[in-house]
Amino acid sequence: MQRDYSQLGPSKAAPDAVSPLRVGIVATPNFTLMPLACFTDFLRLAGDEGDFSRRIYCDWDLLSHDLEPIRSSCGFELKPTRVYPDPRDYDFIVVHGGILHADHNIPRELYDFIIRAAGLGVPVAGNCSGSFVLAEAGLLAGRRCAVHFSLAGPLRQTFPDIIPISDMPVVADGNIITCPGGLASIKLAMYLVSNACGESRAHKAFHYILGDHGFDKEGAVEDLDIGLKCQDRRVANAVGLMRHKMYELCSIAEIASSVGTSERELSRLFQKHLQVAPSQYWRQMRLKAAKWMVLNSYRSIAQIAYECGFTDCAHLVNWFKRTYHVSPARMRRSHREFGLR
Repeated sequence: MQRDYSQLGPSKAAPDAVSPLRVGIVATPNFTLMPLACFTDFLRLAGDEGDFSRRIYCDWDLLSHDLEPIRSSCGFELKPTRVYPDPRDYDFIVVHGGILHADHNIPRELYDFIIRAAGLGVPVAGNCSGSFVLAEAGLLAGRRCAVHFSLAGPLRQTFPDIIPISDMPVVADGNIITCPGGLASIKLAMYLVSNACGESRAHKAFHYILGDHGFDKEGAVEDLDIGLKCQDRRVANAVGLMRHKMYELCSIAEIASSVGTSERELSRLFQKHLQVAPSQYWRQMRLKAAKWMVLNSYRSIAQIAYECGFTDCAHLVNWFKRTYHVSPARMRRSHREFGLR
């Protein structure tokens, strides 16, 4: 039965005033949906008292060169609310990027719009790989750029004059702001709201998102990834890349280069902080993934070896037996026999 919740609405009408924070959002083809949703919903919560979605303190538009839907990397589409206007209609322009290896056919009008905005003195922000769009437009030359650790290497290689920062959620360098995306998009929204509307409004939205549970940092990281808790960001980022490239044949030297150090120095850091060599840590990570698949899937051992980054089936079986003192096939058989009893 449908209920009437109208009595839960605001007790008074919204004031007729211009919002102190107006944001123009630009999304590239194949943009990542979660960072955009986190960012926009924070503006929505900060923009009103309670959770009534009135745009009193914050206002926003999804902009494009036409009103055709923009497809995200997960397949969902969003329809722009406005064709590119005068950038000075907004206090900030935020470019939300997507996965770099997908269709990177970004309309020329998008570059023209953000270059014009920057030229007119409107602050421009790059979120997720939106920073690469700013770099391609020439807006990040010689500047610091907040970037996800997995993209720091590609950014450094493609744009050597840009300084990648992989341990900060928001970096403001002049009128250009960057954010690595993901949940850090909330920090980007907090930064904009705090500067335009005051910290109390940013704290209101942040508390509303978290409810009364807070954020348990310890609980958010699996015990097996103790390396992610390491205070040395090179080690933590290397471990993150190892998980990111779990199924790829990638060398420790490549991992080291991606986090801005040498293979020798990374080995020293792993021994210092984790008491294990990088290659051994990565192999343990792959073996744990293989063990889970042996016990919880019907994939062949050869397929598991391939998916967990081992050179072949024999390579996996050898290390599996040395670590767990049983072959993958025997462990699977025993597990299923025990489960049927």
